[in-house]
Amino acid sequence: MKDTLETYQTHWHYDELDESLPDTADSSYFFRAWDWHVQQSATRGRTGRVLDVACGNARDITWLAHQGWEAWGLDSSMHQLVDARDAARKSGQEIHLVRAVAEFLPFKPGVFDSLICKSAMDHFVDLDGATREFARVLGPEGVAVVSANNYGGFTTRVSRLLYKVVRAVWPAARKKQFLWDSPVPLQHTFECTFDNISAIGRPYFRVVDRYGVSLLWGFPGWGRAISVVPEPARETVLRALNKLVRPLPRWADVFVLVWQPKAETA
Repeated sequence: MKDTLETYQTHWHYDELDESLPDTADSSYFFRAWDWHVQQSATRGRTGRVLDVACGNARDITWLAHQGWEAWGLDSSMHQLVDARDAARKSGQEIHLVRAVAEFLPFKPGVFDSLICKSAMDHFVDLDGATREFARVLGPEGVAVVSANNYGGFTTRVSRLLYKVVRAVWPAARKKQFLWDSPVPLQHTFECTFDNISAIGRPYFRVVDRYGVSLLWGFPGWGRAISVVPEPARETVLRALNKLVRPLPRWADVFVLVWQPKAETA
């Protein structure tokens, strides 16, 4: 299983998720809000050197490069690194790209002021090793911004109850994979929740901030319902839900943890 997962990750590309993501009006807001919150937490009004672990198409560090940061992106998939290079060139920003895995970061200790790991923890083989590496490459005042889809949140829990009802009355649905279904697909090693990711970081980091992003994204029928709401009102509703869940990361669709290395691990 481990060999299969590692091989999959080195060749993974975002296009493989296209059919599973809801193409609804709230998706645009969901990803914009997630990006914005992570970027703001990573910068905190400063500039410096930032590393995006599992950077994908590098849209976060491309934005940070535009803000004056020295931006580094790391990914195990060459397909993703090609996308990141092309996106950076198109934007006119300079970023540095490295092919490696999170468990063995090829950098000296304490060389980064900020680190981003977004929607990637549940793809790693050795979670403790990766988190320990995050702390190693950060300076004493650096921050790690770790975020993920929350499989312990309100939307996931209630959606899974509805999936059971649908499958009970519609046999064809028993073979269908829904967005928040369990178990998660092959490319994941486990299901991220606010509690388990918090526990993984505890030996190496102290918590600087923690908050939630989005509520009801991917909930059955929600995307269609919000799509019929006129644009200004729709944005208002989505912003209100985002504000409601911000102090409740345990129940949000996405949680964001902002960590600083403990003195003994820095």
